[in-house]
Amino acid sequence: MPFQLPTFKFLLRHSFLTILILACILFFYFHLYDYLTLETLKSYQSAAEEWTVTHYSLAVSIYITIFTILIACAIPCATFLTLLGGVLFNMIAILYAEFSITFGGTILYLAVRTAIGSHFAARSTGWIKKIEAGFKQNAFNYLLTLRLLPIMPCWVSNIAAGMLNVRLKTFVTATALGILPSTIIYVLAGRGLDTILTEDKTPILYIIFTPSVLLPLLGLAILSLFPVIYKWVKKSDQNR
Repeated sequence: MPFQLPTFKFLLRHSFLTILILACILFFYFHLYDYLTLETLKSYQSAAEEWTVTHYSLAVSIYITIFTILIACAIPCATFLTLLGGVLFNMIAILYAEFSITFGGTILYLAVRTAIGSHFAARSTGWIKKIEAGFKQNAFNYLLTLRLLPIMPCWVSNIAAGMLNVRLKTFVTATALGILPSTIIYVLAGRGLDTILTEDKTPILYIIFTPSVLLPLLGLAILSLFPVIYKWVKKSDQNR
């Protein structure tokens, strides 16, 4: 079969997803993930907080932009950046993180759906086929469950939803509602993290048992039990 140059329509359909993939590769190639650690945050925390107070609007814009781009590039950064939002912006960071994760996830979802959604869904097998069956039964409830329960990383469900051609309205609504509980918990944890990072002389065990840190940690612990409960309920239904 003779080689054929890709058409403009083909290039246009795949260009956005290609850009996101290249950005993701460059992110890891240049080890930019080294900046997404608590050790790094501790080193620039004071300067970042002072700069945020002085240039609040610009700081919010930079935070949301970076957060959105990283989520769109399927980079697992939501936990760290949501914690960072709690440190820098207090409880309003819930809105900033909620918007960034939802918007960034939507960008990735649209890029995947536009480039390969219809083709992949037609050829899907195995575990993807099982996810497809779940989406066909009730896309909103199934996606909401994937968001609420840490069954799979957020970026995986973003890609899966794009591959399986979930409706845009369904994707955005289920994502925004599903990530809200964990976003609130991580922002609250970020407020407690601010105390840990600034008060070096305070015993770590004492800080952990303060309400500002203990309550978010308990929330995360309860959230982590959801997959176990989910599997138990699912297994019970199958045995009936």
